Amino acid sequence: MEDYSNNTIQQREIHSVTEINQTASDFLNEAFPPLWVAGEISNFKEYGTSGHWYFSIKDSNSVLSCTMFRMQNSSLRFKPKEGDQVIMQGKLSIYAKSGRYQLIASKMELAGFGELMRKYELLKNKLNSEGLFEKKVMGDIPEIVNRVGVITSQHGAAIKDVISTIKRRSPHMDVVISPCKVQGDGSAQSVLKSLKEIELHNEKNKYDAVIICRGGGSIEDLWCFNDEQLCRYIADYPIPVVSGVGHETDFTLTDFVSNLRAATPTAAAEIVSEGASNLNDYFLHLKDRLLRETSNLVMGAQDNLNTLRRLLRSPRQRLEEQYQKLDAVTERLIINTKLSLNAKKSRQTILETRINSLSPLLSITNRKNQIINLKKEICEKQKTTILNKQGLLKLIHEKLIALNPSEILNRGYSITFDENGKSIASAKKITHGDVITTQLADGKIKSKVTD
Repeated sequence: MEDYSNNTIQQREIHSVTEINQTASDFLNEAFPPLWVAGEISNFKEYGTSGHWYFSIKDSNSVLSCTMFRMQNSSLRFKPKEGDQVIMQGKLSIYAKSGRYQLIASKMELAGFGELMRKYELLKNKLNSEGLFEKKVMGDIPEIVNRVGVITSQHGAAIKDVISTIKRRSPHMDVVISPCKVQGDGSAQSVLKSLKEIELHNEKNKYDAVIICRGGGSIEDLWCFNDEQLCRYIADYPIPVVSGVGHETDFTLTDFVSNLRAATPTAAAEIVSEGASNLNDYFLHLKDRLLRETSNLVMGAQDNLNTLRRLLRSPRQRLEEQYQKLDAVTERLIINTKLSLNAKKSRQTILETRINSLSPLLSITNRKNQIINLKKEICEKQKTTILNKQGLLKLIHEKLIALNPSEILNRGYSITFDENGKSIASAKKITHGDVITTQLADGKIKSKVTD
């Protein structure tokens, strides 16, 4: 056979487009750790069937394609829209099918909100690690509050709600308003100044509790209540503090360093007036009952005395005896009333203890722990699934390599083609004088059939 191979042709390793794109994607994933990027949302699209997000993030000079899968975006508390300024965390990648360079996002925050929440969490963890959240307890607040200081804006709706609630539930309570700034520059120092003023007058005019409150707002509006200096001062404050800042869903750091957190300013007023309100209602009930029972007893005794006057020969003596009986009945009545009152107080204490054990804060804590455990479980399952998929891909890759024609040639096999480039599977398909080409691992051999 004649050899028509070109010995000058160098051996070449040829890759597919998919291999090139996949190699580039793997390189980006390995070379760059998860990184944060800030920019403006554009070309936002959500696929209804999958729930995946496809969009771009841009600045004044460049645009970056992004993808955020449903598993990651479902945990966000907002849905981005065109023009939103955001901060994202993700990994650089290349979509092999189109060769598109992109960022696979795992986290996303609105630019301003994210920075404030970062500062909030850092300070929260710092104060908690120092034990400031454990210094105050709800039990420090007296059951009956006679004087309360209210620190809030004198122009807001919160002060009206607090005053009206306290006057309605506990008219005897002395309410002292300490007006301050509760939003904007200098507001934290203004609240701090009001606290110091109340503390300064506490020795002369004893305060049973202090309410710090304001209406709801954005995280920016409530930011003064996350001031570190203010929180540290409240944590060591000698007077019990009730925090009633914002709405039920709003949490500030003053909530954690106070003796008790109230969902709203009105709720804070209800808390400090709860004991007096209940006790007042209870005493009024006992008073009415005592008056009715005493009146009935006195009327009965008088009827008996009138009867005895008519029957007795010595009215004075009998009357004196009845007076003594009346005194005894009155004494027993007083004793029974005291015993009944003590029993009611004991029952009230038991009910208060039971109510405290059913506190929403305890339920919220338990739910948070459940959520944390579920997150851990999901993460472990995800890791297991990824490892299984990686093992399967490796196995498939090895099988594909084994079936690659190049690998077969490297093992000593060859492929023979006719003049038209078609592979020859049988010697019966060639005849004398045919020119054939034999493909080997390192080159080609052209031959002419002579026999």
